[in-house]
Amino acid sequence: MKIIHHVLDVDAPASTIWSAITERDGLAKWWSTQVTAERAAVGARVEFTFAGDFNPVFEIAAIEPGVELQWHCIGGHDPWNDNTFRFQLVPLDDGRTKLRFWQDYAVELSDDAYGVYNFNWGYYLESLRLVATTGVGKPFDPSAA
Repeated sequence: MKIIHHVLDVDAPASTIWSAITERDGLAKWWSTQVTAERAAVGARVEFTFAGDFNPVFEIAAIEPGVELQWHCIGGHDPWNDNTFRFQLVPLDDGRTKLRFWQDYAVELSDDAYGVYNFNWGYYLESLRLVATTGVGKPFDPSAA
């Protein structure tokens, strides 16, 4: 099984990042502007609309408020079905936060597919960093596609 892993330090408190990864309005500011999200709790669904066959649907598999969030992909994009996505927040002494992200693949894909997904996660995690530090990210807008 292959894993995509990103680590970045964000000049914002963990609480700001937590809101951006667990609340509908926060998610819409950095990943896709069209998102449906229930209250962040184990078993809750999060659905994103992008374009074509890429409209992932997740179920929250684990949550430790303010520290770790885990999604399990349950539909909306076949190569991601049964994948696990994990966000971990570690407060740093200077008020910043270390953000760790993993995507654990349930099936092997081509190296090119991993490359595309890895690049896209880098882009959208930078968008998340921008939301946390400036309030404005670079989410995908399905209405402009």
